Amino acid sequence: MTAQRKPRGAYSVGQATRESILSAAMVLIAERGYNGFSLRDLGRRVGISHPAVVYHFPSKEAILRAAIQRHEDMNALFRVSINEDVEGGFEEGGITAESFVDWAVGEMRFAMMPEADNAIALDCVLWAESSSESHPAHAHYKYRTQQMEEALTSMIIAFIEESRVDIGTKPRTLAKILIRYWYGSVVSARYADEPIDAREFVSDFLAVCVQLLHLPAHYVLRLGASVPEEVAEVYARILRKISETNEMSEAPEATA
Repeated sequence: MTAQRKPRGAYSVGQATRESILSAAMVLIAERGYNGFSLRDLGRRVGISHPAVVYHFPSKEAILRAAIQRHEDMNALFRVSINEDVEGGFEEGGITAESFVDWAVGEMRFAMMPEADNAIALDCVLWAESSSESHPAHAHYKYRTQQMEEALTSMIIAFIEESRVDIGTKPRTLAKILIRYWYGSVVSARYADEPIDAREFVSDFLAVCVQLLHLPAHYVLRLGASVPEEVAEVYARILRKISETNEMSEAPEATA
């Protein structure tokens, strides 16, 4: 006797419901933080019952892990997979980018995704609130921040050795500045009630990277040669921001 299979339609409906719950959870986390909503709030947002939410996600921590996994899959910067048997609930595989160019192109791809605006807000909220050791995402974000600092430091050192430029500070210090600039700019936008525009934030951040690293023209052009057509809009924004900054710095000071 063979086990009865679920009808394909029922499976598809179940998957669609799970996706709706996860998408709504990511919005709620971005809006209110992890502790700012309940599973019943989530059910009401989706239009389903509390038991229906629990059927797909038995706990808030399960939803949190799924939301973080979705963000990391979108961003494609870290290798992460859910494993409830390890501390923190994740198998952490480290950073994927091998160079500044790889990392920059990856961020541009991320910015072009339909849900990137909310994913950036979610990441920022969780990064800030998980600084508390009691937060269920603390282990992940602590590891993520450490890995990001190490990776950026290595990329900056490699760039300095290749281009022989003086960045005016220690590579690790600049790596920390870049991480704090990214999260700080998102937090500032939230306080100012400004909408999160992923393409604008990523292009602004990468333009700042170019300025702080004193990237020569040939390096920026090499970055352009690695940019796929689907992210050309973000790259064009970066070039425009760099050009505007250069024009401002070269403009003569007004005389009294």
